[in-house]
Amino acid sequence: MRRILIIVFLSFAMSRLAAQDLDSLFQVFDNNKGEVAYQAAVAIDEVIGREPNFDPESDKDDIKLKVLRTMILYFYENNDFQHVVHYSEIGIAHYSEIGDLFNQAGCTMTLANAYQRLGQLDKAIDCYNQCNDLMDQIGGEMAAVNKRYVINNIAEIHLAMNEYETAEEMYRKCIEMLGTVDAADTASNLDLATYYQNLAEVRIAQNKAQPDDSKLAEAVSYAEQSLDLSQRYQDTPHKIINRLAALSKAYFQTGRTDESLKVMEEALRIAKENGEVFLETSIYVQKGQFESELGHAAAAEQCYEQAIAMAEENHFNELLQEALESAYHLTRESNPRLALAYFEQSVAMKDSVFNENQQQLIRDYQVRYAMQEKEHELALEQEKAKRNRLYTIILSVTALLLFIIAVIWYRLANIRKKRAEELAHLNETKDHLFTIISHDVKTPVGAMCSVLRGLTDNYDTTNDTDREASLIMLRSSSEALNARMANIMHWVKGELENSIIEATDFNLAQLVDECIKTQETAIGLKSLKVANNVPPELTAHDDANVVSLVLQNLLSNAVKFSYPNGEVDISAKSQGDCVWVTVTDNGMGISEKKLEKIFRYMTSSAKGTGGETGTGIGLFVTKELMEKIGGEISIESQKDLGTTVRFSIKK
Repeated sequence: MRRILIIVFLSFAMSRLAAQDLDSLFQVFDNNKGEVAYQAAVAIDEVIGREPNFDPESDKDDIKLKVLRTMILYFYENNDFQHVVHYSEIGIAHYSEIGDLFNQAGCTMTLANAYQRLGQLDKAIDCYNQCNDLMDQIGGEMAAVNKRYVINNIAEIHLAMNEYETAEEMYRKCIEMLGTVDAADTASNLDLATYYQNLAEVRIAQNKAQPDDSKLAEAVSYAEQSLDLSQRYQDTPHKIINRLAALSKAYFQTGRTDESLKVMEEALRIAKENGEVFLETSIYVQKGQFESELGHAAAAEQCYEQAIAMAEENHFNELLQEALESAYHLTRESNPRLALAYFEQSVAMKDSVFNENQQQLIRDYQVRYAMQEKEHELALEQEKAKRNRLYTIILSVTALLLFIIAVIWYRLANIRKKRAEELAHLNETKDHLFTIISHDVKTPVGAMCSVLRGLTDNYDTTNDTDREASLIMLRSSSEALNARMANIMHWVKGELENSIIEATDFNLAQLVDECIKTQETAIGLKSLKVANNVPPELTAHDDANVVSLVLQNLLSNAVKFSYPNGEVDISAKSQGDCVWVTVTDNGMGISEKKLEKIFRYMTSSAKGTGGETGTGIGLFVTKELMEKIGGEISIESQKDLGTTVRFSIKK
């Protein structure tokens, strides 16, 4: 009975202890059985802050494996890799004894990771090789996947040892084992993102050792592909932050410092939003190194101070050591006193790690002493704990019910609001459509019918010149009407459907040539000179149909408002992640008053230089199309001097 009381007290007392005292609880669990062992296992889960996933009737071996997994994960998350090594070895021995090869391999891989983080690379490689042998014995698809992970991790070790060729060969072996990746296979695409990032890290390290522009270009390409796959397949924030950090390093080495710092700031933002404190600290160290290389000593020191504070608070000893050494080198000449402080702090940290085992022995003794002193308080405290748990359950259930009710009410309100907005939008769309058809389609169709009637009724008496003029007018009117209908139908489709943007790679100069061909008649009638000055090799990545419609609208306007023998110029320039396309004419221009509302819906259209009429919907549809593909559009014009329209599409 006394032993049971002791271990019940243990479950209460140990919940107040630091995580490092879990060793004592595990010893109690391992050296006992029955109720004593069960209560020790429950106490371990309470100290860690997890709900037990076993009950008093569970077999002790089953409980032991669950407790080991919980403790290994806890120590791994807290960067205590010495404990990870200890408990992984216990787990491996136990799995080997019961013949569970799969979990033995998983525990061996965890042990290898821990050795790798501790810098004991020879032991890490030995464990990875053991894991590979176990996977060969297991066989099957999952074993093949795990073999790739093992090869990837071994490659990381070779990279850390500056064996770049070996690391690259192994990463490429992983990609070869992955094979052809289906676009619908999320897991394989995310694995591919990891391998691309690793190849980028190889190229970055190689360039650092021996500068090579070709390797830098490959580093940027691999890093960009890795980030694109992670974002497209909704990778974990942890992985996306790593991808951004790699891309930032690649940009920095290529001299694209502004882009590098911008990407790094994005990584910091995601790390803060998702509580990735370790990565956030690491990025501050990296940013400090970048700022130092750029000669921004104050900014670099600020980054190092932030990293040091976070590393100390969260016990990231490895990052703390790196930040202290970087800060020491930064301030060694400019501020020797401060540099000395950083150096002393670094030495003190090393001493504290060296004495950790001695401190553990002292803490174990204090725990045993505290248990003896507090034993008589056990009964009252346990009853109080039971009441508190009951109150917590009642409050939690009540809060959950209130939350569910609030969510249901909120969703119903949103549904009603959305339906009302959709109905109003449909009514507005219908009214707009009727207005356009009655004003802008009916009139030109009637005029064409009138010309056709006159031409057919008086065909024999009409001379060739008048007949040709009528046909030219009919062709021009039909082309204009066709353009109007294309705008109207695209606008209606966009209003009534959630049309999908289908981005593809296309040659922009060829697309411009195609758009110019559609306007050949109107261009010829005015003897205009239309120049396609888009670089022949320039490629864009966007919805080609949308870009074509935008170009046709802008080119049609340029032709319409140009004087005979005038000039129209179409050019494009790559800028950042976008391509900016410019359409310029030297025609009649737009007044300042009309320019203010040029993109508004149903803006009345002025007549062209040849008396051409329009619907006023063209630029409105163009504006909506640009918003749909995420682009920008702007217009500049001066009366009688001409107009320039610029819009952006994705590179």
